[in-house]
Amino acid sequence: MIHTALSFLTNELNEYLKLRTGTPGVDRVFLTSVATESDGVVIPDKSVGVSLINIEEDRVYKDQRTSVRNSEGNVEYLNPEIKLNLYILISANFQDKLVSDSSDDYVEGLKQLSHIISFFQAKNVFTQDNSPALAKYDPDIQKLVVELYSYSFEQLYNFWSVVGTKYLPSVLYKVRVISFQEKEFFDTASPVEKIGIDSKTKGK
Repeated sequence: MIHTALSFLTNELNEYLKLRTGTPGVDRVFLTSVATESDGVVIPDKSVGVSLINIEEDRVYKDQRTSVRNSEGNVEYLNPEIKLNLYILISANFQDKLVSDSSDDYVEGLKQLSHIISFFQAKNVFTQDNSPALAKYDPDIQKLVVELYSYSFEQLYNFWSVVGTKYLPSVLYKVRVISFQEKEFFDTASPVEKIGIDSKTKGK
């Protein structure tokens, strides 16, 4: 479910950039890690990378117990679903590798990031109604909410230090809520159909 949610968002960004830049045959956004220890930056040159950097459980609306009635009329109990927030880093890898190519310069990278920020500013809630492609990627995902997330200079420095590569212009988003519910029942019981009251009293 995580991979389908991020693949969907990556595709939405690509479709938007194709329209915005007038290049229908060019994919500019890729779902990829930021870097590996041996290879440095792995985001393709002249492109934007979408990278998952953290997963957080959302406990605010967590149910304590879930029950459903099966086809036989019995009540089956499930563990409560897990609701997750995903933190995704969107980085522009335009490093002036091709001096004679203006599409590979730093300013172009900032332009692509600006387009992406504009996209999520205009549309940050994705449902199966307003984005039919969401159901094709994963019918279990009902809604994704994408929010801009700000972090401090210290957090920024620590992150890129851990990654082990030089800083790339980037923006961080929080995607909520991804729900996981495995249909593994741990208990079954017959439903309560009537309540009886014993009004009889014992004689002395």
